[in-house]
Amino acid sequence: MTNSASASSNITLAFDNFLFARIDKNSEETPLSVLSVLARLGIDPWEEAARLAQLPRLAAAERLASMIAAIPGASSAYLDARTVSDRLISLLPARPAVTGRPRLEAGVHPRSTSWFAVLLILAALLVVIKSILVSY
Repeated sequence: MTNSASASSNITLAFDNFLFARIDKNSEETPLSVLSVLARLGIDPWEEAARLAQLPRLAAAERLASMIAAIPGASSAYLDARTVSDRLISLLPARPAVTGRPRLEAGVHPRSTSWFAVLLILAALLVVIKSILVSY
């Protein structure tokens, strides 16, 4: 399996608990999952799960509640969409901690980059000194 296939598989697995969770876990009706709600609304479930996971929990719960409330022909069991969405949002993977440092590209280490710049400056300085000495 390639790295990209493995990464996409991990993303899919990270959202499974959320996407396959039932909207109303006590209903005797046909179970309705988050995945089926998003699909009925024409929204890609995994992309939306990733978006929701990046939002603050309150904003994600509000967004999901509005989607649940928008289900065509929703039964009265979904009227308290906010309570349901709060429970469901807790199933999303935690957002990664934000640090003050910018992300670096793969394989680029800040110290190796700065040492390379220092070496280039030293090489240029040696060329200048050599040309000065040769001209005398």
